[in-house]
Amino acid sequence: MVSLSQTDVSIWVALVHGLLSFFSPCVLPLIPGFIGIVLGGEKRFQRLIGFFIGFSVIFSMLGGFSSLLGTFLAKYGNILEKIIGIGIITLGILYMLEIQIFRGKSANVWKFRNAGFVGGLVLGGAIGFVWIPCSSPVLASILLIAAQKSVSKGIFLLFIYSLGISIPFLTIGAVLSKALTVGFGKPKWEMWIKYIGGAFMIILGVLILRGKMKV
Repeated sequence: MVSLSQTDVSIWVALVHGLLSFFSPCVLPLIPGFIGIVLGGEKRFQRLIGFFIGFSVIFSMLGGFSSLLGTFLAKYGNILEKIIGIGIITLGILYMLEIQIFRGKSANVWKFRNAGFVGGLVLGGAIGFVWIPCSSPVLASILLIAAQKSVSKGIFLLFIYSLGISIPFLTIGAVLSKALTVGFGKPKWEMWIKYIGGAFMIILGVLILRGKMKV
């Protein structure tokens, strides 16, 4: 039987958190437009590379900051673990209730349509900031996990988290977005994602709280 190390578990947890963030209902309808900006117009390859780096750097910096904060609180390890477990359970409930922790601001990203590498960097960062409020409970959950790690591991975990968003975003994002947002009213898939994702976070929080899982 293949056993997973603690690092392996953390990677998979971070990737699942990223996928949950990709399916954020408030961002999914905007994905075709975002993809049109990233992959349309001139200098698309340079802009794509810049976008990927800029998008990943935003979340990686958050991971590094969270881990740095966690190192200062490391002497309270047992208490910190309990707080993180309770925090993730709370965030899972907030995710189910569709309560955003942060409120987003609109960003004019269309001006980057023909930008090159540097413009792609800024574009990736801008779209990253758009994603933060929509996925705030999920993002906060993985940041709590990163707080238990070294700074380098925290940066790496949030990089994996960003991959969970950017890979489907850049590959099947446009088709999936159109398929899932067609019609009127609130689609059923949103309800399933909301409850499955929330349950995943709550179970994860309970396991951490009870000392049954180290991530």
